[in-house]
Amino acid sequence: MEFLEFLVGVEKLGGIEMKMRTESDVLVFHDETNRAGEKKLSGHILLFVPEKLRLFYSSSLFGEEEVELNPLKMLFSKIEELRRKFSAFHKFHFSEISGNKWTKIDEAGKQLVIFGVDALRSKGSNIFEKPLRCKIAVIFFPTPTSDILALYGGECRKEKIVRFNETILRMLLKGAVHYLYDEDNKVKILKIITDGKPYHRKLSEDRIVWRLIEQSLSGNLKKYVEIPLDAEILHLASDHRKYSKDTENYVYANMLQLADMLLGSVIQSCLKGIKWQKFSPDIDKKSIIAYPVKEMIDKRKRGKNFVHSGHYKSFAISEACIANGEWQFEDIMTKEIVINDDLNGMTLFDLEGMK
Repeated sequence: MEFLEFLVGVEKLGGIEMKMRTESDVLVFHDETNRAGEKKLSGHILLFVPEKLRLFYSSSLFGEEEVELNPLKMLFSKIEELRRKFSAFHKFHFSEISGNKWTKIDEAGKQLVIFGVDALRSKGSNIFEKPLRCKIAVIFFPTPTSDILALYGGECRKEKIVRFNETILRMLLKGAVHYLYDEDNKVKILKIITDGKPYHRKLSEDRIVWRLIEQSLSGNLKKYVEIPLDAEILHLASDHRKYSKDTENYVYANMLQLADMLLGSVIQSCLKGIKWQKFSPDIDKKSIIAYPVKEMIDKRKRGKNFVHSGHYKSFAISEACIANGEWQFEDIMTKEIVINDDLNGMTLFDLEGMK
């Protein structure tokens, strides 16, 4: 094993403390939802996938050594393997999960979510050769009232709504990079790829990207966050079958589908609730597929010990609202698992029968 490869997996060597810092050049994949959960909230997800990840290990004995990874390529390779294994060449879409019979397509969806959860690790990866250090940020918010929309420009309601959503998206992006990264873990945003064109027009680069660039130039963005002048928003249909396999768009479409599955799993875990019930005759497929995300989010319940988790600072999930003219934010926890009375000893996650 090469010495640098060995260093990636250790923090101490022969009693010598190893310090690590990272630099991530990321692509940000964006998806959204409407009328989620009992409160019918809207929501956005940002999935941060490094196209280039540099890890720097340093010590007084060895100096500084560098390892460079391509998490985007590593994650895409696993997704392609999954598609071949289960003949799952369809478009993954959480809201379209249905039926009572568990199929290999459902298993593929579950495995995709498991891959996504593992890709969020900063240490202790169970699937990838090395932790990919991907991250997600999710925000939910109520439909804006007429009074709130009156604060936004635009000649018609639909234009005011899209500007409201652009503001939310910009706040989410800024808050995410400030919280999920730090001085020892720098981030450079290369591009934002959004699923299709969800509004009557494209998302405005001026109102999202360039507002943040302006804040960076004025010192209102953390120094460990970089948004280059050529950063852009790419609107892309998320069906990978529309693109040639040897294109970037094919890779990006697969990542958009992963973002969709992770967002759906967050909604199921936090806004709807995971249900325990029999595999037969009725199963809750969405609960089965979303459960790995619930397990990850529940690590926050460890309190101070959460800092030792491989998922520490890998996700942020919150609900936002405007109260007294100001934005207020609250972390969202998972709902308690709903247990049916007629289980007869069977549990939802007796997954031996699902392998």
